[in-house]
Amino acid sequence: MNTIRLIRALGPLDARSVVRDPLLRWVIILPLAFALALRGAIPALLAQALARLPFVIDVGPHYTPLMSYALLLMAPMLAGVVIGFLLLDLRDDGVLAALRVGPPRLRGYLLYRLALPTLVGLLLTPALFLVAGLPAGGPAGLALAAVGAAPASALYALLLGAIAQNKVQGIALMKLSGLLFILPALSRYLPAIWQLPLALVPTYWPARLLWALQAGAPEAWLYLIGSLLYPPLICALLLRRMERQG
Repeated sequence: MNTIRLIRALGPLDARSVVRDPLLRWVIILPLAFALALRGAIPALLAQALARLPFVIDVGPHYTPLMSYALLLMAPMLAGVVIGFLLLDLRDDGVLAALRVGPPRLRGYLLYRLALPTLVGLLLTPALFLVAGLPAGGPAGLALAAVGAAPASALYALLLGAIAQNKVQGIALMKLSGLLFILPALSRYLPAIWQLPLALVPTYWPARLLWALQAGAPEAWLYLIGSLLYPPLICALLLRRMERQG
């Protein structure tokens, strides 16, 4: 079975799987809803709270970097989760084991699956920033930020597919993977001595890339290179693990 036949055969099946699962439908809708909220509702609520509640801390200096970071990872993360749960379904149905012994080969099949969430994250992220009205260093910076965050899609998909053995474990792992989101956000407020260990977290690199682009910092290229090398390396290791499991 060649690649075109593979896409034609599996594309409609993927779409039906997403449409039938209420959870998967919501994780596709959430990024757009979040971007729309960032456009008006969330800033308005924060302004009202700050004006009426004296104990509320002014989060103004932190709003743009933190909210833009959340928006940067949301589409790749949720798209990866969708494919991750689809991979768990395929394992339960014995499809992955069957692909180890016949065409298409398992690696090509998995790469096809991983290409879909990566493309979704790559295309959707710039649109979300435009909807939310958040800065990312101009059009070029926005494109670079989206490219740097795109490997996170495959990362989340493979974390579920390569480590979880079923959907119950997948849900637990998805909650635990929240650390991939929280730790890079904390890195913005931690001293330099903590940056090196946090750099081991794959999502650290796209986070720092975005903030460097927003600040116009020259080290943005360093973070872009890290975003395109380190997370894909982790993905390659997880992919090998998943191939061995079948």
